[in-house]
Amino acid sequence: MPAQSEKQARLFRLVRAVQKGDVSNKKVSPQVRKMAKTIKPSSVKDFTKFKEIIDLIKEKAGSKYTLSKTKEIVGKPFDQVLRENVGIEFDKDELLAFQSKQNGFAGFGKTNFIHKKNTREITADVQSNDSTKTYVFKKLENNQNKGLYNYACFIRVVSDDSDEQTDKVFYTLSSIFENDTNDKIKVLTDFIDRINQYGL
Repeated sequence: MPAQSEKQARLFRLVRAVQKGDVSNKKVSPQVRKMAKTIKPSSVKDFTKFKEIIDLIKEKAGSKYTLSKTKEIVGKPFDQVLRENVGIEFDKDELLAFQSKQNGFAGFGKTNFIHKKNTREITADVQSNDSTKTYVFKKLENNQNKGLYNYACFIRVVSDDSDEQTDKVFYTLSSIFENDTNDKIKVLTDFIDRINQYGL
């Protein structure tokens, strides 16, 4: 159950930090120490999020699983962009979601999504007559809302026209989600479908 106010959510985030050992017992009030000892960590975690904030973020996004606009990244090589955006490990359900979306991705027969565990990403290469596209999916912690996440897709497009070769980098984000809910799989499958539908 989410917190009823942002103040309550902040209190429970502090309690959770004490439980995890990120904050020393000596630096918090006796009330926080007592809460950290007597309340189960799973219950504390539920109260670290403020429901109204999550709902407001989703409402502003328009649709529950909205895809942000695709933006071009200029002046940075693809490898650098990937290094700067450190992902979080995908769980089994997320890996199965990618596996279920391999057929027909990017307009082709079967596209192999490759799980690169050491870099916490899912990649796919798609080649057409005049271009090669590399898709890299990551799960990222949302910069403005701790405890909430986005899926990201970074896309490198290398076009080989008769005159010259171009190399462009793009990215797009899914809507925000909580990592410990079933909603994330709906967000992920919709995100993959929308990238597939809009393409580049």
